[in-house]
Amino acid sequence: MNTYWNFPAAVGGMINSINNAGLETFRGNALDSLTREICQNSLDAVKDRSKPVVVEFSSFSIPVNNLPSKNELIEVYNLCKKTWEGHNKKSEEYIQQALSILKSEEIKFLRISDFNTKGLEGAKDGELGSPWSSLIKEAGSSNKEEDSGGSFGIGKSAPFLNSNIRTLFYSSFDITGYKSHIGVANIMSFKKSDNQITLGNGYYTHNSISSAIPGLLQLDEEFQRNETGTDIYVSAFEPKEDWKIEIIKSVLFNFFITVYKGKLVVKINNFEINSDNIEQLIYELESNDENQKLKNYFSLLVSNKTIKIPYPAKKYKKGVEFQEGEAELYLLNGEDLNRRVLMTRKTGMRIFEQKNISGSISFTGLLIITGTEMNNIFKQMENPAHNEWEPDRYEQDRKLANKVYADLRKFIRDTVKNIFQEKITDEMDAVGLSDFLPNKDLNSSSSVSKTESLNSTIKEIITKQKEKENAKSARKKGKDTKDFEQQLVGEFGITPDGDQNGNGSGKHTEGGTEGSGASTHGGNNALDESETEDKGNRRERKPSKNPIQIKQRYVCVDKNKGRYKFNIVPEKTISRGRLVFSVVGEQSDYDLPIKTASTDDINVTVEKLSSNTVYINSLKKNKSFLLNIDIDYTDYCVMEVELYED
Repeated sequence: MNTYWNFPAAVGGMINSINNAGLETFRGNALDSLTREICQNSLDAVKDRSKPVVVEFSSFSIPVNNLPSKNELIEVYNLCKKTWEGHNKKSEEYIQQALSILKSEEIKFLRISDFNTKGLEGAKDGELGSPWSSLIKEAGSSNKEEDSGGSFGIGKSAPFLNSNIRTLFYSSFDITGYKSHIGVANIMSFKKSDNQITLGNGYYTHNSISSAIPGLLQLDEEFQRNETGTDIYVSAFEPKEDWKIEIIKSVLFNFFITVYKGKLVVKINNFEINSDNIEQLIYELESNDENQKLKNYFSLLVSNKTIKIPYPAKKYKKGVEFQEGEAELYLLNGEDLNRRVLMTRKTGMRIFEQKNISGSISFTGLLIITGTEMNNIFKQMENPAHNEWEPDRYEQDRKLANKVYADLRKFIRDTVKNIFQEKITDEMDAVGLSDFLPNKDLNSSSSVSKTESLNSTIKEIITKQKEKENAKSARKKGKDTKDFEQQLVGEFGITPDGDQNGNGSGKHTEGGTEGSGASTHGGNNALDESETEDKGNRRERKPSKNPIQIKQRYVCVDKNKGRYKFNIVPEKTISRGRLVFSVVGEQSDYDLPIKTASTDDINVTVEKLSSNTVYINSLKKNKSFLLNIDIDYTDYCVMEVELYED
């Protein structure tokens, strides 16, 4: 049988240069794209679903003279050089490199073989729409089943990026028993000797319609195919990086689910990745942010604490309907997790990470779409590189696609919040716990014991400023002050000689929104009458609008009572300031009222409260203090506080 390279003429059609849209889609990560597309295509062509698909990557070299019709390829590249010389510098550089390879003594190859697959059906007749025709002859065509991974037919371009002469050979043993092979060169248009311009694609074939050549191709002397499947030979395979490490990494990151579930085995030369060793391979990866995310995701599959939630049944217009469980969400919470959900479809290949789910809950998640109907819709939303879902790509009904995608994102957010929201404080409690333990130095310097805050038996404390004080009123004030001190002794054990100094606290009154600090004469929050009188005559300092830098941690002491304890370290000394509390994260639209506030530091005092603001005195730079607050909210919430100088 006469075999040769056939480059069909364009006959007035488009002239193709070195740049190719399909190739450019995957440029920048050639080996990763190769691995993703090859493994996905093999998984889509599985023959027996009860067994794993096996994909093998093996490198070898042969004498360049053993390259099928090598001299014809050299002539083709010489014609390309003549056609593009002086017209496209990038093309000239590529052509020179290709000619150098073809004129060397040997050429390197990467063989990619799959097993437990159907092979390239349709090779015998070249029927339009068959797997063979879609891969070899058709551009932008994919006729895979609805639950497949591929959808654009562009992924077949990825292997060409890994060939320095952009030439591949396909050899197939399909399930009908037919064996065939063909070569494909994806280069550029050039002018033939008869002045006809070619399309740029050429085929190593045996006839003018570029049919497959009967029989298997034997380029790798150490390999013999005895079962159905496909072999792809990538010629002039000379990657700059360590290709074995890059392919192993790509398999671990993109197909860890599929490998773990026993659906895929990958061999790289003499190294194998399978369900028995993938856990060890992942956990032995060096420590960095990227690898830690992978370890978090893998933990979802092996942890007995993982929560699995099926996606509920959904009905949409135009007869689109999802049954319950067409997707499943895996969730796990704990410290220092990535707060993301990895999105995948039926093949289990990584697509992308869904972010912006919760800024307050430490968790990691995994969503797998397994249902045929749901998989088909999201497959049509997927971009050619298979790393994003874009609803506008669903041409049948873009509004429907947006609704379907929005519902899925809402399901993820709501599920994370509903399951883990009440566990936030448990996680936060363990972090920085020492900041909230008793201060030994403080306790040893004073023998006094301090109450946490005034309780609800004191309803209201009102002080009135008088313009002039006569002797009679002064005597009356002394009596009132003494009575008040006696009340403190009776109800709180606070003595006027300072044996139990007040720690300063504020509480809202029943008749208004502000409370007032109170203590004994010896306490740090005593009322100074002379200061009260002078206050009306001195000029008030304008409060600052810019917050002062602070360090803060907090824990929930009693959720039902809304009781929290803050450890605060100001980075500036201030005599009077205000702490403004707000809610962040999932509850950002909730107004936070503070009922009481007190300190555990004898040197720091609470002056008063107003809504979500605590007015406080005597703060020292880089000196921490503890603040206790009770809020009018009986569930966990995520708060932040800012300090301003008054």
